[in-house]
Amino acid sequence: MCSSFDDSERADGALDASPVRRVLWNVRSCEVASIVCPTCGAARHAVCRTLWDRPTTALHRGRTLRYVKMRFALDLIEPHERPVRHRAGPVLSGVGLKTTRAPHAQPWRLPMPELADLVSVSFLDLAKVVTAHACGLQRTGLDELLFGPDRIQQSIDALTYAMHDRQIRREVLVLSGVHREEAEALAAQERAVRERLRDAERCLKEQRIADLTHAGVLPFPAATDDPRRLARSWLGRYLPHEKEELVRRMAADAGVPPSATVHIRSISQKVTRCIDNGWLLAPVTGPVRELLELDGPAFRGRVVADAAQQDARDDALCHPLVLNRWRDQLTEFLAEAAPRADNPHIRHLHDLTLTRQPRNATQLNHLRGHRRLFAALLQRRAESIRLITTLNDGMSLAERRDPSYELLKEAGDHAYDELVRRHPDLYRHIRTRLARYESRYGRLELTVPRGHLRARVYEELDRMRPAHPVSPAHG
Repeated sequence: MCSSFDDSERADGALDASPVRRVLWNVRSCEVASIVCPTCGAARHAVCRTLWDRPTTALHRGRTLRYVKMRFALDLIEPHERPVRHRAGPVLSGVGLKTTRAPHAQPWRLPMPELADLVSVSFLDLAKVVTAHACGLQRTGLDELLFGPDRIQQSIDALTYAMHDRQIRREVLVLSGVHREEAEALAAQERAVRERLRDAERCLKEQRIADLTHAGVLPFPAATDDPRRLARSWLGRYLPHEKEELVRRMAADAGVPPSATVHIRSISQKVTRCIDNGWLLAPVTGPVRELLELDGPAFRGRVVADAAQQDARDDALCHPLVLNRWRDQLTEFLAEAAPRADNPHIRHLHDLTLTRQPRNATQLNHLRGHRRLFAALLQRRAESIRLITTLNDGMSLAERRDPSYELLKEAGDHAYDELVRRHPDLYRHIRTRLARYESRYGRLELTVPRGHLRARVYEELDRMRPAHPVSPAHG
């Protein structure tokens, strides 16, 4: 298995001075849109869209790859079903004709429209370009192409791959004691790529904060120090079913549709509601439904098969209903793979050259394969976390933009008031327990963690209501 990770070891190799060759084909965005998107279900000539109504390729790369496969009669078997085979493309009649295109040695020299299409189709070519850019390549429009809002996540993914690739190759050279100059060159490229990766991640974070702040999601409101509001909140958490029923009834009276009042208890329910309300274009297609039904070992196999490929990826894993399971499986597999990769943790790829433990050529080749697998799993986990973050942000923005959002807030506020009216003894008990922490009238200064104090209060409320079952919020 690990050998498959070595095939692309030098796919985004050093910045050589090879003569420029023209690519044998060119793909335009409008051509890609001429087929139905297999991920989001966008119709022919319709643009794939995110929750924010912006085009993206992060969740919809399947459309581009599907188009390329159809146009050039490539292997249409899904990556997780494709057996590993190492063979060159058969030569056709005619000078220089092959069934696969020759990779461009220096894709960053292509005309900008052609380069834009190439990096949308080929991840390894994107990795070459972002590496050259990190190492000092300057070109008009390149910054916007690589790190604009529609491609920054893919470029971060490519920089992560390039950083791991340089590190592993440098480690092998240093530990084998040969090619010292090449190891130093790889170290310089690794440092440049790592620095550019950190800059891109910081830029993405700043843009995310700006978007959420503009929408009113950030900054999050500070925890209330008003004992009246906190007592109402704790009473609502203590009686969740009664509160939800009140919210549904009051929201219905205000004209809110029933689909918007369903209480969300898991991320899958939240995603399903967003899909049902039309906030999220992520239909549960046959491949997605099949993936959701897989047992543990089968799902693990899909995750490993996806990590083994950089250009051909399993797009069903990016479906919003699968993202959390994908991330959790990657974390679990990383913990298992870390000892074989000689990595002391699963946070990042540890530098083996710091130990200077001598290894022979056989050991190095074996270790290199395991470390490439480990690096690929780290890369995929980082991608899954970025997609989960984007998804959660998008769902929060979609909820706030829906007309029912303010109506639901008002219904929730009225529901708390109604709970206080129905259960004055419980409310008074909570207020009494909070009173000892009031620094002045109407202001709290808690000296114990809120969670611990709340748990103790709920235990007391349970004893006050022996005829009722233990509160779900406490039990």
